[in-house]
Amino acid sequence: MSTQAAHVEARQAVRLRAVVTAAWFAPVALGVLSLALVLVTWNTWGNPASDTGYDTLAGVRVAHGSLPYVDFPYYYGPLAPFGLGLASLLGGAGMWPSIGFGLVIALAIVFATYELARSVAGPLGGFLAGALTAAVAFSPNELSFVNPHTTSATLGVLTALGFLLCLRRYAASPRLGWLVATGSWAGLSALTRYEFAAAVFVAAAVWLALRVRDKTAGRREVAALVAPAVAIPAVVYGAFLSAVSFHQLMFENLYPTDFLNSTGKVVLRSRMPWTISSFVSLGGKLVLYALGVAALLLAARLLDRDRRTRRVLIAVGVLAGVVVLAVSIKDPEALRHVLEFAYGWIPAGAVLVAVVLLWRYRKPGSSSNWNTAVQTALALTVALAVVAATTYNGFFIEAFMPQMAVYVLPLAAAFLAWLHLRALAPSRTAFALGAVWLSCLVAATTGLVLKDASAETATIHGAGGSIAVRPADAPAYRAAVAAIERNTRPGDAVLLAPQLTWLYTLTERTNPLPELSLLPGVLAKPGSETRAIERLKAANVRLVVTDIHPFPAYGVGSFGGSFDRALAGWIDRSFTRVSSLRVGDTDATLEIRTRTGS
Repeated sequence: MSTQAAHVEARQAVRLRAVVTAAWFAPVALGVLSLALVLVTWNTWGNPASDTGYDTLAGVRVAHGSLPYVDFPYYYGPLAPFGLGLASLLGGAGMWPSIGFGLVIALAIVFATYELARSVAGPLGGFLAGALTAAVAFSPNELSFVNPHTTSATLGVLTALGFLLCLRRYAASPRLGWLVATGSWAGLSALTRYEFAAAVFVAAAVWLALRVRDKTAGRREVAALVAPAVAIPAVVYGAFLSAVSFHQLMFENLYPTDFLNSTGKVVLRSRMPWTISSFVSLGGKLVLYALGVAALLLAARLLDRDRRTRRVLIAVGVLAGVVVLAVSIKDPEALRHVLEFAYGWIPAGAVLVAVVLLWRYRKPGSSSNWNTAVQTALALTVALAVVAATTYNGFFIEAFMPQMAVYVLPLAAAFLAWLHLRALAPSRTAFALGAVWLSCLVAATTGLVLKDASAETATIHGAGGSIAVRPADAPAYRAAVAAIERNTRPGDAVLLAPQLTWLYTLTERTNPLPELSLLPGVLAKPGSETRAIERLKAANVRLVVTDIHPFPAYGVGSFGGSFDRALAGWIDRSFTRVSSLRVGDTDATLEIRTRTGS
């Protein structure tokens, strides 16, 4: 063997060892990071002042034989209440079965993101994408993946990831079973939230159309994907149609027209205003990020060209990093603001990249590089473009107020890994700089999560579990729990309005109304408040706890003031207020009332 051949073989052996090491080290490191985040943020998931407990209550009802759409209104697909219902059936009453279910879903999302990103950007890309996802999955707020404001969102993420992973497996080894699995995940996505279902179905249509065009898929392949994708939602929703009318299923549940026309449209417009100013703002973020990417690529070229320039750029980069780190430590909220520009461009960027990829592969046989990674990246980008568009006006991660964009981050993280470590990495130096940038995002996002988790908390205990709150808020919530336990027994009906659904499972009391919560607009249909009052009378409700605060996100004021006036008036006439408690330094007040004459 020649010396040169020996050197080549030695280099190949080193590369093989590096690949093998990365293949096992990356998921192990991700597992350690996830475990650390779970321990640090333990039981701080959720927000008692928001929608926490909504889906948990839905699951408890399913476990006791009730059905969404039939026995209680539910605005999303049925997968979440049935999944949580099974958890409650197996784990018993209280909050912990839903927390366990959430932990399983969160970890599944983290490692599915790792696997998807690994397939298009290698083990390092998989780890960085998974780490970025883990940071938000275990965030101590109502949009964590463990105790989210709606489990339908996290299940939507998981089904989208499952769809993309099976699509990749079929592209790599065209076995019909993988295509059936791809269609099955698409069908399951239709049982979650509309934005994830739309993203999956559009991505599937684009990918399948390109394969049919290239004659790599025929009628058999199309049927294998489309059949389960259509059959699963058709069978499930068809079963509900045997118990309720199409109008009730569609226009009172899945597309609640009265709620949307009342206040829901305000929420949707805040996420998707479709105004010139919002598009200008989005375009500005895209331009800024593009300039940053161009600077990274230019720096990579200079580093490859001249050692002296390399030293200068390294020194400047180190200095800039120290400055950013110092500013972040001194004022982490400034870092939170900067991250808006690091993520806010993604809805426009995903659309742009999807268009570029479609243009590149627009003609049959236009490229011999139509491989598994490219097909996966295209489907991923199209799915991300669709779902990110539904929250393009607030695509911020770890923002001052948690945004729906966190549920899209797993797809965005895999996209970022592919973009910086493959599509925009023409050299090893460019790859290294891209990895450094993604590492900075992981560090910054994780740092904010740790900062939020380190805040002092107090724990509210009940028969059904416990939940962490701010110390200043604890007296009001503890008083509410004490009043419920003192005046009622487990299983008794109480009214918690307009939200506070977590208190039902924490105290193991029941909600006498079919509506899970009384958010603004839920009782907008004519006659709804009258029917609610009659149900409360029939259930002989003895205790009512109301949370009085404005709802600016819905464009209204407080319960009894701007909405549900008739119901609030009946409560005032029929119940005696025994205490009024300010919730910390917020604008919320808990009013506890007992039945007059009780």
